[in-house]
Amino acid sequence: MPKIKPVGDCALTVEFENEISIPVNQKVHALDARLRALGLPGVVETVPTYRTLLVYYKPELLSYGALAARMEQLCQAPFESREDAATVVELPVLYGGAAEPDDPTVHYDGWDGRETAPDMGDVTAFEHLSREEVIRRHTSHLSYVYFQTFALGHSQLGCPEKTFSISRRATPRTLIPQGSIAIWASQTVLNGFDLPCGWQVIGRTPVLLYDRRLAEPAYCHPGQWIRFVSITPEEYKEIHRQALAGNYRPVSYPKGQKGGA
Repeated sequence: MPKIKPVGDCALTVEFENEISIPVNQKVHALDARLRALGLPGVVETVPTYRTLLVYYKPELLSYGALAARMEQLCQAPFESREDAATVVELPVLYGGAAEPDDPTVHYDGWDGRETAPDMGDVTAFEHLSREEVIRRHTSHLSYVYFQTFALGHSQLGCPEKTFSISRRATPRTLIPQGSIAIWASQTVLNGFDLPCGWQVIGRTPVLLYDRRLAEPAYCHPGQWIRFVSITPEEYKEIHRQALAGNYRPVSYPKGQKGGA
């Protein structure tokens, strides 16, 4: 049974098994969906993470005891994995080359932003792999979207296959460009905006990971699977043009189809 604990005077957390795994994370999102379906008055916001669900509420409308009791009830029913309903979304990535951002005069903590993979050399050296093999490994396996992090369009992904073992950078960068694709061991983070980052940047996507003009502004959603697709600089420019115009639509399909297994 998950543990339910208070967090301050207007939130509680539901903790599942103490591990980072897809089955545990799927329980978190299933519980989140059950709570949202209730439309419980007083619930303000839910924040799913790897293994916990944080629930903010208004104490004047909903007491901790009442909410905790309701969460316990929601946890009674079995949490079933629905891999048959999972969706794969393809994400094009330029793993090295000149991306030519909109403002090439902007500098990102040591480089001007044109180069899309400033840490590729460190990754190849640490892993004792060629650049081509790093790209092959990163594109050969599906990555699971665990959750959206502290910024819109900023997604935390994990690959069930052990792909890399490199750690975070010794010194985090104070700023990396939006669209940067960075890794830490078998995890990948997608940067929706210009943000600080301590992970190893190995590429950049030309799509807008968060576009508020769209009905579904986030490119990735928790519980989806992402297949990274290597593209050329020419393809990057064309896709980026379409994305800025609001015309780019991602390729998606049920898991198990079109190489999505």
